[in-house]
Amino acid sequence: MLKITIKQENQKPRTIRLPYFLINSAGRIATSNLLWKIIKSKRKQQLEKAEHDQWLSLEQIEWKDIQPLLEEVKKYKGLTIVDVQDKNGQGVSIEL
Repeated sequence: MLKITIKQENQKPRTIRLPYFLINSAGRIATSNLLWKIIKSKRKQQLEKAEHDQWLSLEQIEWKDIQPLLEEVKKYKGLTIVDVQDKNGQGVSIEL
């Protein structure tokens, strides 16, 4: 489970928990052909309106490339990926 903790000044810390099945589902959606067709059609519409190309070159990401990464991340339960705080005590922490 991915835990995102947001600490704000004078407030109780908020924790967002993302189970791995939600991350896997989001990964499958992000790599779906339907989503990439929508992205390409929107890009085409934007290029017709714009005078110059502001988009970066986009290539479709394959699920077979992402799946092993997600499986490997599950092995490092409890690892803190990000822990950032400023002088006022506000910060963000991301843990596996």
